[in-house]
Amino acid sequence: MGFLYIIKTKKLTKIGITADIQRRMNELKPDKIHQVVTLPRERELEKKLHRLFADKRLPGSEYFFLSWTERRKACRLARRAGKCVRFPCQVPRQATARWLSSSVVLEVCGFGLAVGVAAVWITQSQPNGQPRNVPVSFAAPTKIFVSV
Repeated sequence: MGFLYIIKTKKLTKIGITADIQRRMNELKPDKIHQVVTLPRERELEKKLHRLFADKRLPGSEYFFLSWTERRKACRLARRAGKCVRFPCQVPRQATARWLSSSVVLEVCGFGLAVGVAAVWITQSQPNGQPRNVPVSFAAPTKIFVSV
């Protein structure tokens, strides 16, 4: 059992399959997720949709130049064949910066300069909708000027 997805990136529509939908959406970073369904024989439906829109296909890829109506038709066929998966229209990706430390404080010409480290945490939803904290993705030196 796997997932079939229909997504839009810029002016192209991608019709593909995957075993791990969250990982795949994070890789592709689509502008819009139109449909995600789960079904036992996802490859058969993918081939059927690829054949249906063969004349709109970007050669050698799973990307298609589909109109809004054609994309809607593909989504309708996917919904009929499989079970819809509730998935946000945008891949969830929230980042929060946290000030970790201020290691140096200097006063220059009446201005204070604090140099420290800020880190960014990224929170992503798991397929079951529960938030998951990912470890610090990077830390960078940060400068803040404040009047003294």
